[in-house]
Amino acid sequence: MNTTFTKVKVSFGLLLAGCSLITTQAQAQLIKYESKDSLNGKPKISSALIGRLKLNGIYDISGNLHGNSSFLIHENDVFGRNKPAFWVDMRQSQIRFTTTTQLKNGKEIRSMLEGDFEGGPNRTSLFRLRHAWIKYNNFTLGQNWSTFGDSDLWPASLLDWDGPTGMVLSRRIQLNYKNKFNPNGKAGYEVAVEQMEPRRLYDYTTNDALGVDYAPKRMPDVIGALRYDYDNGGFLKVAGIYRNVGYDSKNLLETAPEVKFKSENGWGATAIASIFFNKKSGLTNNLQAQFNVGKGIADYFLAVGGSGLDGFAKENKMGELNLLNVHAGFISYQRFWTPKFHTMVIASYNHFYGAEATASPWNEMTNYHFTLNLSYNILDNLMVGFEPQIGYKELHLDEGIKKGKDAVRINFGMLYNF
Repeated sequence: MNTTFTKVKVSFGLLLAGCSLITTQAQAQLIKYESKDSLNGKPKISSALIGRLKLNGIYDISGNLHGNSSFLIHENDVFGRNKPAFWVDMRQSQIRFTTTTQLKNGKEIRSMLEGDFEGGPNRTSLFRLRHAWIKYNNFTLGQNWSTFGDSDLWPASLLDWDGPTGMVLSRRIQLNYKNKFNPNGKAGYEVAVEQMEPRRLYDYTTNDALGVDYAPKRMPDVIGALRYDYDNGGFLKVAGIYRNVGYDSKNLLETAPEVKFKSENGWGATAIASIFFNKKSGLTNNLQAQFNVGKGIADYFLAVGGSGLDGFAKENKMGELNLLNVHAGFISYQRFWTPKFHTMVIASYNHFYGAEATASPWNEMTNYHFTLNLSYNILDNLMVGFEPQIGYKELHLDEGIKKGKDAVRINFGMLYNF
């Protein structure tokens, strides 16, 4: 590790200087439209086209996470060698179209369509759908941030948009109902049914040799949540989820090659806090934290989803799926030193266990993730940042054997909103 941190020091100055070279590359204009006719004292139809240009600069010092703009520490190969690498891309640049339509009953319909260029294999930068929803009254229908998590939970100024390894946040196709217990109160509730879009059909690891294969789900995930809002934008939230994870169970005997649909019950709970501290200087600092526990809910983790960690096939029971237990969380603190310069620290972890006697190559897996972010707002809509990240992955193998490996990365980049 001493050699690793020496390399970090050497790289710091070079990459910080590189940040200053990218601050004037993006120039664009916000496009707005408002209809001439009005209703409810507002334009009957208003819309906006918004863009975000995001440059990701990456230098991997140790570990083997090269080729990905996110620091996915759970993918670090503990048996592999270090592969230092340099990487720059703009694939997370976004386009967002929003509309608001006034109705004769005094209410309105809001909608959003948003995408980026993270789609496609082999860095082809194809357009990818992120959000597509409509909101009316207390209902939301479409693809939006999952109710198991919260759209207001995000460590501001973070350059790595896959976020802390223990954070629950994902986009889901859903029907959500949100309301307050008292119209003028601070406490409210949400209920939702949700489903992952077909781009990622399942999140458990299939195994034909052990008789476990993919099968479409037969019911959506069900989520309920309670939330308390503070006047300054902070909030507390707890949420619970029930999942029914379906799969095909194959009989491997040649005399009876039948296939049956089976399912396993998954569940999860999350506790969230976002607290703002208003200083006498007028600046505001922010503390965010989240703790999660459950079984078969890896699909909802921002950094881990899509990695096949919901479960593995059992080795001692052919055609049976075993869902993994997990507990995870993160804490972050953002401090504004001046109106333009701010820093943030994040510590995060996740721990998966219960994989004994399954097709998993390990029994337990723990990932640790630490991030330091330094950001400067050159303009109200232009931020540059520098973000060292350190991670460590540890596997528990058979006979009490442990194997681990660290990874160190330097992120630098810009975010320009127009």
